[in-house]
Amino acid sequence: MKMPIGFRFHPTDEELVVHYLKRKALSLPLPASVISEFDVLGTHPWSLPVSGEVNEKRYFFSSRGRDGGGSGGYWKPIGKEKPIIETGSNEVVGMRRALIFCGRKPSNHTNTRWFLHQYRLLHFNSTQMVKGEMDGDWLVFQVFQRKRKARKHAAKMATCIDFTAEDCPVFYPPPPPTSPSSSEITEVSPNGLDEEESSSFITSCIRN
Repeated sequence: MKMPIGFRFHPTDEELVVHYLKRKALSLPLPASVISEFDVLGTHPWSLPVSGEVNEKRYFFSSRGRDGGGSGGYWKPIGKEKPIIETGSNEVVGMRRALIFCGRKPSNHTNTRWFLHQYRLLHFNSTQMVKGEMDGDWLVFQVFQRKRKARKHAAKMATCIDFTAEDCPVFYPPPPPTSPSSSEITEVSPNGLDEEESSSFITSCIRN
């Protein structure tokens, strides 16, 4: 379903697992038909269907066991899996793993700016599984492209700050940085990766 103009689909990790992935596994009606089924791991990220703007995050359902990638590249895990906790019950209902798409070249394997978050359900009701009421093979993917850093913009900002400091009769230094809280540490940055995933990505780039 194509979103109306002005609307964006930005679910939280919990909403994605509890209200979409879990209901998909139970064959229950979804809140909205905004996530299509597609073989994500077997398709190059730039060839995935686009329902809105090209730079927006894309969401897909897919089954387990599809490693894909083809001869042009493959998805490599980075960082550790992170638990998805349901509000109210405080139970871990799913797990999220970050992967980066690596392109194959004749000499080596190189990282790209394409990433995905793979979500899976953690706990299953054994009775429902036996009765066939729940399909635990479903996964949901969030695919996105990390933006390049705007170095020119940063240089212009630095020039502006120097000019202001010279012309202003009184220049107050910036306040000292405060230590982030535990909730801020795990927040996802604008590029789509949290602190640990970004660190793993940088380490992977150095090794390559």
